[in-house]
Amino acid sequence: MNGDMQQIIAVVRLASGLILANGGETYRAEETAVRIGNAFGYHMDIIALPTGLTMTLSDGESNASSIVRVSERTTDLLKLEQVNDISRRLAAHDMTLEEAGRRLREISERPRPSLVRSVAAAGGTAAGFAVMFGGGLIEFIVAGIIGALVQLTISRLPDQEGLPLSCLVGGFMAAALTILAVSLVGRGNISLIVWSIMMPLLPGLAFTNGIRDSMHGDMVSGGARISDAVMRAVVLAAGAGVAMWAYIQLGGSVTWSL
Repeated sequence: MNGDMQQIIAVVRLASGLILANGGETYRAEETAVRIGNAFGYHMDIIALPTGLTMTLSDGESNASSIVRVSERTTDLLKLEQVNDISRRLAAHDMTLEEAGRRLREISERPRPSLVRSVAAAGGTAAGFAVMFGGGLIEFIVAGIIGALVQLTISRLPDQEGLPLSCLVGGFMAAALTILAVSLVGRGNISLIVWSIMMPLLPGLAFTNGIRDSMHGDMVSGGARISDAVMRAVVLAAGAGVAMWAYIQLGGSVTWSL
């Protein structure tokens, strides 16, 4: 395996892996790998799944294979844009492989937003949804505070690759704390506040990417993404449902809480 092939497959591993790890579609990860390989005169065969990818780079005489496992997945559109920019510059030969590898490693090692920023963003988003849904000052304040508390709590939970515990806890807290806050204040639309808090927790991007993958013929990846998104939405709703059921069992009004 020559040096160029080693460098190319290392860059492709980083680029395609970052796309999968930060909310990108599987077909985009494959296209990026193929584009980079073709730009340097190599043929790239790649199969991408939401949890990893397998690739083989060849020039007709020799080949190199690699497997990448993507165990942690999040959504970071800035990283996706930066990786896309690097792949485009590589395809146009405006960037060397060494520089691309260095830039991709910097992107990969960049820490996530601080806890304070993520909590503030979650609270502001929930408050914004409350206004968009037609809520007043009470709904705006309650949704913002509880949305921030929910984000603070789920950020402390361990990462899960199976059952989305954060969805279950988030849904339960959204409903339980809303019922408690509105009961204490004596004012507020419980349904509107719960909707506002849960909106940022819904896996809308994952569901959209699943549809896009399916439309590109990647039925396995598309089906897996859609199933994961639906499961998380169901668990989120189940968490809220448990809190409302407990409230009703304690004597709360059904028409008021739903």
